[in-house]
Amino acid sequence: MEQNTLNEVPQTRPTFLTVLCILSYVGVAIAVISGIYNYITFNANMAMIENLTGGIENLEENPLFAGMSDLLKHGRTLYIVNIFAALICLVGVLQMWKMKKTGYYIYIVGEIAPAIASFTLVGSVGILGTAAIIGGLIFPILFIVLYGLNLKHMS
Repeated sequence: MEQNTLNEVPQTRPTFLTVLCILSYVGVAIAVISGIYNYITFNANMAMIENLTGGIENLEENPLFAGMSDLLKHGRTLYIVNIFAALICLVGVLQMWKMKKTGYYIYIVGEIAPAIASFTLVGSVGILGTAAIIGGLIFPILFIVLYGLNLKHMS
């Protein structure tokens, strides 16, 4: 027996969710482009750091930069993780655009993966590195909360 689908009202996406998704599309594009650029220019950037500091190892002598040499050594890996994490976020946002709750959970994975990778590969990164990681988590946490507020509209 066929169900009558004419009486069903299509689920409309709230404006707030639409704005969040569009902002996330822009963020994903920026993250992918900058990740690819940073990966490609990694050797040139490392050479510049070597010239300015006399070597990565000299960074460790300054407590402000403690752990930064490990961060730089794993830079390429972290750029790859960031690119894939941004693409995971894109999949999540596309699902939320279609009003699917599963997109929210996929999005969370994409947002926290870079932080987990940084802590796993590098560990302690000194004062400046910690400030950068905390600063880098402000927008992801904000967007996770804002998307969470829209879960009631998704199925």
